[in-house]
Amino acid sequence: MQSNTSLFGRLPNAVACACLFAAVVLCGCKRSATSSESTASARPLRPLNVLLVTIDTLRADRLRCYGYPEIETPNIDRIAQNGALFENAVAQTPLTPPSHASMFTGLYPTAHHVRGNGGFILKPSTTTLATILQQQGWDTAAFVSAAVLTRVAGLNQGFTVYDDRMPKSGPGLDVIADAERPAGQTVDHALRWLETQSGRPFFLWVHVFDPHLPYKPPAPFSHRYKDRPYDGEIAYADHELGRLFDAVSKKSPADRTLIAVLSDHGESLGDHGEYTHGVFVYDSTLRIPFIMSGPGIPAGLRVKRQARTVDLLPTVMELMGGRPPASIHGVSLTPFFAGKDAGTDISYAETLYPKINMGWAELRAIRTNRWKYILAPKQELYDLLEDPGETNNLIQSHAAEAQKLKAELRAIAGEGREKIETSTVDQRTLEQLRSLGYLSGVSQPTFELKGEGVDPKDRVGILKIIEEADGPRSQLPIARRIELLREALKQDPTNPTLYYSLGRNCEKAGRPAEAIGVYQTAIRNGFESGWLRSRIGDFLVRSGRKTEAISEYERAIRLDPSDTGTQTNLATAYVESGRLEDAERVFQGIIKIDETNAAAYNGLGVIAIQRRDGAAALRYFERTVQLNPDLLEAQLNLGILYKMAGDRARARASFESFLAKASPAQYGETIPQVREELKTLQ
Repeated sequence: MQSNTSLFGRLPNAVACACLFAAVVLCGCKRSATSSESTASARPLRPLNVLLVTIDTLRADRLRCYGYPEIETPNIDRIAQNGALFENAVAQTPLTPPSHASMFTGLYPTAHHVRGNGGFILKPSTTTLATILQQQGWDTAAFVSAAVLTRVAGLNQGFTVYDDRMPKSGPGLDVIADAERPAGQTVDHALRWLETQSGRPFFLWVHVFDPHLPYKPPAPFSHRYKDRPYDGEIAYADHELGRLFDAVSKKSPADRTLIAVLSDHGESLGDHGEYTHGVFVYDSTLRIPFIMSGPGIPAGLRVKRQARTVDLLPTVMELMGGRPPASIHGVSLTPFFAGKDAGTDISYAETLYPKINMGWAELRAIRTNRWKYILAPKQELYDLLEDPGETNNLIQSHAAEAQKLKAELRAIAGEGREKIETSTVDQRTLEQLRSLGYLSGVSQPTFELKGEGVDPKDRVGILKIIEEADGPRSQLPIARRIELLREALKQDPTNPTLYYSLGRNCEKAGRPAEAIGVYQTAIRNGFESGWLRSRIGDFLVRSGRKTEAISEYERAIRLDPSDTGTQTNLATAYVESGRLEDAERVFQGIIKIDETNAAAYNGLGVIAIQRRDGAAALRYFERTVQLNPDLLEAQLNLGILYKMAGDRARARASFESFLAKASPAQYGETIPQVREELKTLQ
């Protein structure tokens, strides 16, 4: 879709070219009403520097210091040699944002209310480790490696610097911008920040993502671990973290530095019929490495008792001479350092992932030093000492133990009935999650947790089909993928992820009518969502049916008023239909939700061009490129307007910015014209 005038005869409409299928990370998400009841004591803390390293998706049994001889992880091993290693550490959930929220708050997901990937935000009033240290004068900085931890999740609270910008790739369903970056890039950014620190104590959090799907370690690790790419990514991450540890040791003496290294969750790698993580709460995904070193921590200590991610905050606080917030679930692990018990025998875990993404029952669990009880439609009980692989369900033979642990679970999670509200996850975020290996279904705004429904362990066959047909490692022809997903839908017709995956593969196969049919079937089967309506609208636009598309977009926005991506598409359709006042109203509404939305300013510039208001168009396009220099059509439009205004230097700069990044595949006809324009500006 294009507007009607430019120096080239047709001024490209950046809204249509760059934003029609754009997905915007939501900034107006609904937040939980519960907040932390009290903050940490204002008692002055010891001026220790704190380095927190979280390694995504790392199983404890894949590090040499945890007894795995087939890998080289010398840098993490060195931290373990210099401090304490918790042999029996566990996460509270096998998902990244809620697990990190538990680390930073000392709270279980039931209390901090971050329950999944996308659609949940840590409440701004929540007390976190970063907010405590920032309030006490620490310089705070975070460097994260995946879009799942961008500031939209709320984990940036307390960090003066929060570096979450991923390297951009290209457009399209298979090439997702801003999904992840390798450990080396993240460490580079952290080291540059570290070089600027010269006075106050610092708190530095570095998150690396590389053990996560897709497993593609760089050379030489890709060769060294050719048949074990997951191990290769771990070895690569360790190598890059070695640079970080060395830099910190040069910047901060060992007697003034606390270091914590842990994972947010593990990876199933096929255990129990799960290929990645999120669906089950077995130790394949709950057991994690957890290592600490620094003043007050004995070197070479190995702690066999259970430790939990919620214990990180209170442990750091006690080592620094402070007190954690009241009413948290975690406890300090420092008694272990003196050979005493720390009171960590009970650990709560949950995953809402099967409920939200698959339409199955959610899972909750209680884990002790010996037992694992899982509350599911078909309850489970495992003796972890005798059966660490959790293969022999003892629920019938040890009913009394199961009832005791179920009571512990109820004390933490209530009676098992809970209403959960989420914010709609837009298309771009869904695609980012999919590119990172998550089964991203079409989420509903409200879920009621009852512990009822399809038991996930009865659907491992569906997990296998999804892995074969739509997993990141699938090599099947597209027609076979579609065939398998249709068969899976017959077996599991209430699974929203299957509709999403099938529709997406129909799109990739160039079968848009089939894709629309899949999405419409999902709606008829009760999966009404803004995303589905918006996706149908996108295809109607492609087929030139703008009036019908507008109707679908309007329905989508009624279902999710905060979805600025769909609003951008609606406003674009309004522009192309000549409804400039409606388009302007929608674009202005987007800016009220997100004042940094470059696409909205660009759309207003296009409207100004159509109204022949060059001055207003210039202001809007300048704001656009200020917010997003990579929105190339805006750069092109600016060059045209600057030239018309006689500002040759700025026109030349804008045209050069366009040419520097314009893809011949997308702008093959425009690039030669821009080059000719540049010649006239020499």
